[in-house]
This record gives sequence, structure tokens and C-alpha cells, in this order.
Amino acid sequence: MMAMMAEISGSIAAEGNAVIVGRGSPFFLREREDTYRVFTYARRDEKIRRLLDLGKSRAEAEDLVDNVDKERVAYIKHYFNAEWPTRSLYHTMINTEIGDEKVIDMILHGMKILEESPAEAATLRGVR
Repeated sequence: MMAMMAEISGSIAAEGNAVIVGRGSPFFLREREDTYRVFTYARRDEKIRRLLDLGKSRAEAEDLVDNVDKERVAYIKHYFNAEWPTRSLYHTMINTEIGDEKVIDMILHGMKILEESPAEAATLRGVR
């Protein structure tokens, strides 16, 4: 399954103009110079609030938030022997509490900056 996920992620990235979410994609794509890796997060109570807004009960929302994060930790530990989130894999980490439009703007701005200055992007990746 992991070999298939790596192949699919690589194929999608090679086609370009795509957004790949989760399932280890930052690990699979970490060596690619043509990717921009973003980690989005929010406080627990904000995640719960969003789920309540979607109609979940408080108990269901709390259980979902707690279990999804535990599952992410376990998945990354099991398949990549790493901590979640592995901060060094990301160009940017954004707290989504600033609002969806601002998150999108920040991501697009970050992509533009790296696209305009490839030498700086190479430095960020550790390439000299």
C-alpha cells in the first residue's frame, strides 16, 4: 500500500497544478523541488467548534478530534518511523483560525515567493 501511495503521489506531483492532502505525502514528496508543503493546524477547541457547526454532537466532535490526531500520530510513526507533524518537511505551517481566505492567500503567497526566488528555495531545502 505504501509503495502504491508513493507512486500515486509522485505521479500527481509530476503532472503539476495539484493539491495532495495527507497520507504521508510530505514524506513521499520531500525530495521534489517542485512541491510546496504546507501543514495546517488549529487548537483543539477550534476543531471541535467547527465540527459542532457541521452538526456533530459535542461528544462526537471531541471524540473525532482526539481520535483523528491519535490515528495520524500512529500512522506516521508506523509507516515512516517519525513524529507527527515532522516540521522539517514543511515550508510553512499555518494556524487555520485566521480564516479560510487568509490561509489560501498565505499559501498562494508562499508559493509565489518560492517560485520567484529559486535560489532561496534551494537554500530552504538544504541545497547549496
